[in-house]
Amino acid sequence: MVLASLGMTLIACSGSIEYGGTAGSAGSGGAGAGAGFSSGAAAGTPGASGAGGAGGSGVSTGAGGAGGTAGAAGSAGANPVLDTGLPGRALIRRLSNREYDATIATLLGDTTGYAGDFPGDTIVHGFTNNSDVQDVGPALVEQYVLAAEKVAEKAAGNVDVLLGCPLAEGEACVADFIERFGKRAWRRPIAAEERVELLRVFTDGQAAFDAVTGVKLLVQAFLVAPSFLYRAEVGVPVSGAPYAALTSWELASRLSYFLTGTMPDDVLLAAAEAGELSTPEGIAAQAERLLAAPVARVQVTEFFSGWLNLFAVLRLQREAEQFPAWNTTLPQLFSDETRAFASKVVFDGAGDLATLLTASYTYGDPSLAAYYGGTAGPLEGGLARIELPPDRRAGLLTQASFLATHSKEIQTDPVARGKFVRERLLCQGIDPPPPDVVITPPTITPGTTARDRFAEHEANPICAGCHVLIDPVGLAFENYDPIGQWRDTELGKSIDASGDLTDTDVEGPFVGVVEMAGKLAQSSLVSECFVRQWFRFAFGRVESDADDPRIATIAGGFAGANGQVRSLLVALTQTPDFRYLALESTP
Repeated sequence: MVLASLGMTLIACSGSIEYGGTAGSAGSGGAGAGAGFSSGAAAGTPGASGAGGAGGSGVSTGAGGAGGTAGAAGSAGANPVLDTGLPGRALIRRLSNREYDATIATLLGDTTGYAGDFPGDTIVHGFTNNSDVQDVGPALVEQYVLAAEKVAEKAAGNVDVLLGCPLAEGEACVADFIERFGKRAWRRPIAAEERVELLRVFTDGQAAFDAVTGVKLLVQAFLVAPSFLYRAEVGVPVSGAPYAALTSWELASRLSYFLTGTMPDDVLLAAAEAGELSTPEGIAAQAERLLAAPVARVQVTEFFSGWLNLFAVLRLQREAEQFPAWNTTLPQLFSDETRAFASKVVFDGAGDLATLLTASYTYGDPSLAAYYGGTAGPLEGGLARIELPPDRRAGLLTQASFLATHSKEIQTDPVARGKFVRERLLCQGIDPPPPDVVITPPTITPGTTARDRFAEHEANPICAGCHVLIDPVGLAFENYDPIGQWRDTELGKSIDASGDLTDTDVEGPFVGVVEMAGKLAQSSLVSECFVRQWFRFAFGRVESDADDPRIATIAGGFAGANGQVRSLLVALTQTPDFRYLALESTP
């Protein structure tokens, strides 16, 4: 068996490791370019806290070995949280199911999709790449082995093309394949002892069966190895420091999986081999290059799908009798719309968070124009820009994908909608109900509106503590029915969409989601929460309190860069969290 022949065992990897800090003296923030800190080169000891730039500084990178560490968050008039420059923990990363399929497609051109048979990844804060919960049990191990067999069978269909040389050349051809294919599959050069073991897999398979079977077994060996399934990182120790610098190969994997969701391409592997990722500038150059690739658009839209909790969009069902405008094609159109809108804004449009929250236009199938009461422009690449009624629609929160997903089948769900804003836009934790409380939805009394029914929440002292925050936000969405269409009345009564953003930096009354979205777009809490969501997505873990100063620093730079999303993504690759590994665990 392949696993036995290589002496490999797939295990649950949950041990934590930390990133180390960068080197040198205090760094001052640059002008509005991204993350609000300066990062040094690989050597040295942590320096003093640097000063943030006006309104949140950008990235400035140190030269040689004397770069600066992270400065404090640069929000004018605020008491900054000092960023020590020492990054937080990180866990060994297993390929998520989506990353597995994407890696097989990049490696072999096989777009079959095998991870649909795997146990589902656990969703944490909307994201499926959280290392804290990605254990490997027997069911997943079995599926990895079965998938490797299927992939190898398909790949060996034209064995000479797979190998890049005639199999008739024997071991010389296979040995060359091991070098070339191995570097791509394992995202690093193959060690001498590994070459010997891998070649033995082929020769043993050839002796027991035939040469083609030997190649199939070899491909399987690559695909069930921890070096394929995990993004293992060891780093290079920094003299006198409690941390290690990631190697160029490890950085290449980090960059690629963060920004493209798949393995490094040939250009990035070549940059790693040439040592071009040894400086912040080299990393930033590759990050910018990757963000210009079409696959980066797909990865960015995956973030938005997770952040907006849209995994259930395609499973939406509604009764046509209840909602005459509903049909079975809508869930796919809704999903495509949100992805297209996010991609167009980030990569082709204003590129900022405010536009994502307030735009009075969207992109999608022209039929959505009538659904929203808007006007569709000409088709470009299968999409139309749809101008929306500016008094009814504003950005992501008024798109049907969000509104329908955060609704019940026959009625709206003010709690789900309000809770989302508090937790995912403002990063304000909402405590669960006390364990002895029996949760029952408000009784639907004929003639009563949602606001009438939910008034009980704030009247009940057990519920009021949380619902006084949730309901005034969630009820502001009541102009949008369970399929995301506009309505002025409910049960013949005019809808009251007034609300209040209490306990925020933009608190105060408003009417309707359009006005609320405008306030949220001006909120520094929303801006920092958006950075926090990207931090979770980039590093595959939920942050701890120890990460708050770093997140505040990045958020300062994000604000200084006018909320530019692409600048934020590049800035994340410049952090000590991205470039270093600590050698000791955080208490």
